[in-house]
Amino acid sequence: MPRSIPALVKPALLIWARERAGLNVEAAAAKLQVETDVLRGWEGGAERPTIAQVRKMGEAYKRPLAVFFLQEPPRGFDAQREFRRLAGITPQNESPEMRLALRLALFRREAARELYERLGEMIPGFDARANPDESPDVVGQRIRDLLGIDWQTQLEWKTPYSALTAWRSAIERLGILVFQSSEMSLSEMRGISIPHGPLPVILLNSTDSPHGRIFTLLHEFSHILLTNGGHATSALEGRQKPEDQRLERVSNQFAAAALMPRQEFLREAERYPAAMEGDEDALKALATRRIKASPEAILRRLVELRRASATVYRRKREAWKQRSWYAPPSGEGGPPLERRVVASAGRPFVSLVLDGYRRNVVSSSDVSDYLGMQLKYIDRVAREIAPGPGRMEAAV
Repeated sequence: MPRSIPALVKPALLIWARERAGLNVEAAAAKLQVETDVLRGWEGGAERPTIAQVRKMGEAYKRPLAVFFLQEPPRGFDAQREFRRLAGITPQNESPEMRLALRLALFRREAARELYERLGEMIPGFDARANPDESPDVVGQRIRDLLGIDWQTQLEWKTPYSALTAWRSAIERLGILVFQSSEMSLSEMRGISIPHGPLPVILLNSTDSPHGRIFTLLHEFSHILLTNGGHATSALEGRQKPEDQRLERVSNQFAAAALMPRQEFLREAERYPAAMEGDEDALKALATRRIKASPEAILRRLVELRRASATVYRRKREAWKQRSWYAPPSGEGGPPLERRVVASAGRPFVSLVLDGYRRNVVSSSDVSDYLGMQLKYIDRVAREIAPGPGRMEAAV
């Protein structure tokens, strides 16, 4: 049997890759199926792993093999962000799954930038902005104007999924990449924004209800507008700025005003008077059939506009913590692969990758890396993003 050759990797790279994956030594050793002391020996420089062992690290830490042979750990990888979390979740100490989802989003953004350059096309962009001192109603209307979505159109969307697709498509048309991931727990994260251009990114948790994702989408879009106005949130790791919590509250207000503009919303809510008293059936009807927002968001907006009691809102919110009012459609096997790919990576990014492949600027292995699928499915994905009837129901 041939002797295994030690890999010439620097211990600092091994430590960096493990820590960036959000794993301690014990958890990493378990994933690698080695003793903890063995991993400590590799990271301390006392021993060297083999190429096969480094390849296994790449799989466990979700890093390409080549990264381990750099001269030093990469720098400047952190993105600006604001997490939309559920109440009670402590910022930082993010799970390996969430770190991986964020890395994938950043990887796809860099791939998109490179593809635009190789294809000789201009990267789309916009310079609209917002200030935290502005009226939420003013900013909310600005968002609707930017996205080109009027109230009647919103009421006519047939389902929450068609509404989610429409809001997402409108934001993507501005040159913002919208990705989705189901790897993180909803209790950890609902949405992340990487607000600096070119090609800002919004990452949604696809385990959330479509109503929840719509609000998160507008919340993170508000962060992009605030960043354009010079009000960015803190980095993923490190000290948080005092302004962060204020920007979080402001983004919620902007999102609510965009999704439920004052005059139109109140006129619609008057048709469901029981909703103002917290009646669940009335709230669900208003939420699902008309506005395509969650009952909680609707009731909170009614409180903001002084049409409902804060006491009623608190009581209902406690009840909703114990159970979800939204039940996703039942079915076996889930959506087909091509729909999952498009829902995860977004139509603009998928179209860019397929265009690059057709014009021979990316390889077949690049397509697999960018879209997370085998090349044999490329025709199915191409058909999924082609214009045609029924596309507004494509959200997953």
